[in-house]
Amino acid sequence: MSSIETLKALPEKFAVRLDNHMLITLEGEQADSYLQGQITVNVNKLTADHARHYAHCDNKGKTWSVGYVARFNSKIAMIANKASGAHTLAQLNKYGVFSKADIIDESNAHTLWFVSSNTVGDALSHFSSSVVTQEDIERLAAASEQGTSLASFANDSLLAFQTGFKSGGVVLVLTEEATEQVQANLNQHSVPQLEASTFDALQIESVHPALSESAVAEYVPQMINVQALNGIDFDKGCYMGQEVVARTRFLGKNKRAAYSFTLPMFVDVKAGASLEKQLGDNWRVAGKIISVATLGKETHFIAVLSNDTTPEDLHRLADQTDVTCYPNALPYNIEQKASNIVKKRR
Repeated sequence: MSSIETLKALPEKFAVRLDNHMLITLEGEQADSYLQGQITVNVNKLTADHARHYAHCDNKGKTWSVGYVARFNSKIAMIANKASGAHTLAQLNKYGVFSKADIIDESNAHTLWFVSSNTVGDALSHFSSSVVTQEDIERLAAASEQGTSLASFANDSLLAFQTGFKSGGVVLVLTEEATEQVQANLNQHSVPQLEASTFDALQIESVHPALSESAVAEYVPQMINVQALNGIDFDKGCYMGQEVVARTRFLGKNKRAAYSFTLPMFVDVKAGASLEKQLGDNWRVAGKIISVATLGKETHFIAVLSNDTTPEDLHRLADQTDVTCYPNALPYNIEQKASNIVKKRR
């Protein structure tokens, strides 16, 4: 694996193996109905040609994991980082014992890759047209509206879907046989294979939240901008934490949001560390860091702060007060007005 110094140093084409992520699948007669009662998006309306962002919450509306959910033939696939995905797997198995659904960690049976949009054709070349068509490749390589419309397709060999990142890119979930073919394709086309921290940095650049261990079950989904990624369907029926999530939305109670920061140097920052904001001559605790990615000469992190934070607000690391920084402008709109709608239970 190769490394890069900064995101600006990204090669034109590249691939990243996502060994720090996990694949959870649900299959069976009640897989859809069970997951419908667990996550923030409407599983009943999940189609085979589009993936979705999701959040999985406890009964207090605090988020166990965030990630992607997609149809994978007869299965439903959930992809999240290992730190938070392990909590979702445990909770799904805990509550799913009486459901007719098989809930399996398939991380060891598949490999996960992220490839730049212009690498999709190279990565999926030499597959037969019955597995991957040119139309499939073109749909995946096309630009998508960030965070919302995530083109997807699946077959017995692979699942592929857009990430919604600012810079584009596609996640590939591959069987063992498909992994060998994709690896050979990448080698044949001399596509650089970069470290997993590259994907993490791109995720943070796009302000797509990922939860470290210290952030699990700490935040309502709106505090980490899941609604801005079309990851919450407010008109669906009941699910774990739904009352809190809905009340936060319809009463306009949320006062927190996630923001990204970029330090032009390597800094040893840990998830869970506090961030302070300058107020006049004083500094006050502003929030905590939920995810970090470090490159050779660049450090990226996301922190949950007051949702009125602006790019002009100076912050510093609470345990490294000489390191100051400004939040990046958000690439999407997080505003949600209070509503007079009264939601009825279904």
